[in-house]
Amino acid sequence: MTGNVQIDDKFARFGSKSYAINKINSVDVRSHRPHGQAVVYVAGLLALIFVLAALGSMSVPDGSPGVSLVLAALCGFWAYWAWQRSKIVEYQLFLMTSSSEAQAFVTRDRDEVVALRQHIEKAMAAS
Repeated sequence: MTGNVQIDDKFARFGSKSYAINKINSVDVRSHRPHGQAVVYVAGLLALIFVLAALGSMSVPDGSPGVSLVLAALCGFWAYWAWQRSKIVEYQLFLMTSSSEAQAFVTRDRDEVVALRQHIEKAMAAS
C-alpha cells in the first residue's frame, strides 16, 4: 500500500488513524478541485485591459506602450498559472461508520484511491 497506509483483514490504517474493518459501513471516493477559476478570470481581464491600454497609448504621439505591455504579460502569465492550477483534481477516500463519516485519505492519483477503495471493500467482504 501507499506510504503509511496499511490495510489487512482487521484494520485499515491511515497514518496515526485506524479503522476497524468490521465497523466500516461503506466507502466513498469523492473528487474536487481545490483551486477555483476566479483568479483566471480576474488576471485574464486585467491582461486584456493592459493590452487595450497599450494599444490606446500607441495612438498618442508621445505615448509609450511599454509599461502596459509588461503589465499585460505579467497578468497573462498569472492567468496561465492560475488556469493550470484550476485543472488539479484531488480524490478523497471517505469511510462511513455507524457513528460518523471520516476523510481517511487524499491524493491526486485517481488509480491510487480506487485501488485503496477496492482493497478496503475486499477486506470488508471477507469479514
